[in-house]
Amino acid sequence: MPNKSYAEQFDNSYGRLWRAFFKDDAADLSQHERQLLHHIAGDKGIALGAVARHLGIPKSSASEQVKNLERRGFLTRRRDPADERRLSIVLTPFGVARLKQDSVLDLVRLAAALKRMSAEDKRALLAGLEQLATAADG
Repeated sequence: MPNKSYAEQFDNSYGRLWRAFFKDDAADLSQHERQLLHHIAGDKGIALGAVARHLGIPKSSASEQVKNLERRGFLTRRRDPADERRLSIVLTPFGVARLKQDSVLDLVRLAAALKRMSAEDKRALLAGLEQLATAADG
């Protein structure tokens, strides 16, 4: 891919990886519900608009998913301590426990693929991903 930018090359590889390691729906959570729950950060929670942007869906659809997950005990909505006018979506203890035993990726397939790589390539891959994550945070 010599004529493609680094971003385009990454996008291509990321898409291939996502399709290779995409985890199917579970009995109690769909892939979309799992993605929504994994996007909620710690005790601070997240605004509905951020959930909708992350999932690439309208706020009304995100609101329906949030209500459904709240009814099932995975999350709750509370007033945002920084701005009492806004609601913040937070995980319940049940939701936190469920996510600790889960991943959005199929870790068995991922482990099998990593096993086929050399130790040096795995270290380089993980170092590169960490650097990219740090650059994205900054």
